[in-house]
Amino acid sequence: MSALKHFVFPDHAPNSGTVKAKCKYCPTYISGNAKTTSNFVTHLKRKHRDIFIQSKSEDGTQISQTNISNFTKSTSVSKYSANDASQMQITDALVSFVAGNLTPLSVVESHEFKTFVESLNPKYQLPSRKHLSTKLLHQKASNIQSNIKEKLRSAESVCLTIDLWSNRQMKGFLGITGHFILDWCIIKQYKYHFT
Repeated sequence: MSALKHFVFPDHAPNSGTVKAKCKYCPTYISGNAKTTSNFVTHLKRKHRDIFIQSKSEDGTQISQTNISNFTKSTSVSKYSANDASQMQITDALVSFVAGNLTPLSVVESHEFKTFVESLNPKYQLPSRKHLSTKLLHQKASNIQSNIKEKLRSAESVCLTIDLWSNRQMKGFLGITGHFILDWCIIKQYKYHFT
């Protein structure tokens, strides 16, 4: 198995000289010479030890070093740009999935999840855990909050149900559910939980 399969190379990688490739598991770009791949192997050993060990055990040998020009001929898939409509649509669906199911943010770092996403759409670039937690989830929450505020402004009246409870460690929780009728045909329900 080649170490190069764990990196994304530019479409027009040079046959000789230095080339930069992006790691599939983190946002790092690694520079390497076209005749040797030691920098790529070293990155896997240091930063993605479990993937390196798994790759090593799959064929019983060290990750081999192959020529970059041979590798890029067979596996060059151009990824979506950050502003591509498909990239943004899939990312929005991913954020809804993570937030809606209370999925741990580490799911985007899971090798199995990355393989799953790659099999669905090889052009899609998964966001990093940091980008997901610091930007994407906050943007989604802000959009939902603005949408709810706008709908509440249109409602004539809102019926609130408040629920107070505590867990065994006596940590308090407050749940608020709001019901209202909008346009006399759609009943809306929003729930909030505070700790």
